[in-house]
Amino acid sequence: MRNRQQALGRVAAGLVLAGTLAAATGAATPARALHDARPPGVAWFGGSLPEAFAAAADQRKPVFLYWSAVWCPPCQELKATIFQRRDFLDRLSLFVPVYVDGDAAGAQVIGDQFHVSGYPTVVILRADRAELERVSGGMDLARYAEVLDAALAQARPARDLLAALHADGAGAALAAGDCRQLAYNGWQLDDAWMLRPQSLGPLALDLERAAARCPAALRVERARLQLAAVAAASAAAPDAAGGTPVPEPLRTLAPRVGPLLSDRQLALAVGDALVHLPAAYFHAAVALDPASRPVLRARWFALMDALARDGRYSAADRIDALRSKLVAARALDPGGRIPAPLGRQVRQHIDAALAREHEPYARASVVNSALNALYELDDEARAAAVLYGEIRTAAHPYYYMADMAELEEKRGHREAAIDWFARSYREAQGPATRFQWGVGYVRGLVRLAPQDDAAIRDASLAVLGDLAASGDLHGRTRRSLDRLDAGLRDWNRDGMHADAVAAVRTRMQGICAQLPATDTARSGCSGFLAGG
Repeated sequence: MRNRQQALGRVAAGLVLAGTLAAATGAATPARALHDARPPGVAWFGGSLPEAFAAAADQRKPVFLYWSAVWCPPCQELKATIFQRRDFLDRLSLFVPVYVDGDAAGAQVIGDQFHVSGYPTVVILRADRAELERVSGGMDLARYAEVLDAALAQARPARDLLAALHADGAGAALAAGDCRQLAYNGWQLDDAWMLRPQSLGPLALDLERAAARCPAALRVERARLQLAAVAAASAAAPDAAGGTPVPEPLRTLAPRVGPLLSDRQLALAVGDALVHLPAAYFHAAVALDPASRPVLRARWFALMDALARDGRYSAADRIDALRSKLVAARALDPGGRIPAPLGRQVRQHIDAALAREHEPYARASVVNSALNALYELDDEARAAAVLYGEIRTAAHPYYYMADMAELEEKRGHREAAIDWFARSYREAQGPATRFQWGVGYVRGLVRLAPQDDAAIRDASLAVLGDLAASGDLHGRTRRSLDRLDAGLRDWNRDGMHADAVAAVRTRMQGICAQLPATDTARSGCSGFLAGG
């Protein structure tokens, strides 16, 4: 199933985009309201992006850039949780808050400029556009206001701090404020984490170095940095399942987690960082120390149960804790099995959460986390029932239709899967979203009906028509175009569909020719299906 976490975490904050290319180019245009998307209670900036940075310079404030989409469940969670907190809203008055809807014209250009693609992402920037930090989510809800306070006190970008640590070797201890800034920076929200995980090994070592240089009294911050290092090393390394040797730096870093788990109070304080450690960490831990398996399993289960009961975290985060328990159970069992009692516990918790949560914003994220857990359980029937319910009632049902298509494909229901792919594309709204969902439809046809040249050609041409209408080949849209290119190339690898592919390439060449000569996407898009 597709990654429903979007950016491996939930985040907060914001700056408003007028909704036109003016935001990217600097032209002054009227703001286009996105009231159903923007969290209420915030005085979102209403001008262009250059105007927002000018206002930030005049007011001597940092900018809060909030990248979001109307269909994104973790974005909806922010509305239901931290954007309901008075302490958080009070802090936002000290920033220039800008909201960028990913489907607004020019938004994907902005995504490229600030290296954001996953929804939601928040970037805190100086008035000169230098990035200070990214704010990750899933934390104890009371902690967000503290993170904003810390951001207000900083003037040096988090990446510059980390680079300085790398350059000066052993060096002096980090100042407390610098340690906090690094510890709460959303490293996993950077494009490199999502798009180039193989590059994360050096980052893992730098984060470990930062943890060692933090003041000893800042135990939570040191632990957060160590866990970020382990997560980066896990993402960068081949999974040690099945006897694969554990590579560096994960070999060095994985043992850091065990001592944290033995301190229940500290582990609960960094629960949001622990919850998203992947199966690769557990495989590495037992490969390095096979005797640790039962202790690790018992401590992890107890901690995740405690997090699932902890009211400081949102309902969706508490389901995520139980999903983490499922991940650990499967990874730590030699046969890759999840115990039946654990499956019953998770299903009961999900049923209770779904029955209890009816507020639309909060429900979207609860459903998202529930589906993640059901997929981990391979409970296709229950996942389908949840999806059917949300398709009937959700404000943006096309989001769930795409999941239903993939679920039906997994179950071997070919025609049903194609119908859901088609419907999800047909009902999707917004240029970037329509193109992304359309590419999913075409790739679904390639897998499920590879013999139907006409259907694949016509669907591809329709999707490129949406692309032409938007005129934006940047950010997520460019990556969706790359996926379309890869899918069609693979389909025609034997040359049996050359006519259909030629028609699609010709259409794309026409779109590229219409781009302004100064558009950086022009040179890249001309390679679409070249030689195919």
